[in-house]
Amino acid sequence: MESIRFFEHPADIEFEAYGKTLEEVFENVAKVVLSTMTNIAKVKKKIQKSIEISSEDLLSLLYDFIEQILIFHDAENLVFGEVKVKKIEKREDKYFLEAELNGEEYSQEKHESGTVIKAITYHEMQIGKKKVNEEELYYAHVVLDI
Repeated sequence: MESIRFFEHPADIEFEAYGKTLEEVFENVAKVVLSTMTNIAKVKKKIQKSIEISSEDLLSLLYDFIEQILIFHDAENLVFGEVKVKKIEKREDKYFLEAELNGEEYSQEKHESGTVIKAITYHEMQIGKKKVNEEELYYAHVVLDI
């Protein structure tokens, strides 16, 4: 199964992430975000952060999820090598997400400096289901402002 596909974009990073579940799609989106910032294979699991988010719809949930990862990176100087989305569920009129990130403090000596992500944007953001190679999968289409 194809999990990520990149698109040509003149100034930003545009991609789609796929998965059999919404949780898998969100994990694959996080992998692209994290891999853009540094080589995640070199990140040790020393610090664990939890994310609990509620949003009015799936697009907002995805936006808030990526934004929280960027906040941990920018405000706490953290990089992550592993993301596990434990659950995404709809309760009444809101969507809820629980995730766990494992990583460590960023070090210039240890971690490669990747591309700086300035922001996440709603521009061209989509989430839903589509056929990919004859398989019905969830997908998220994302543009990262770099």
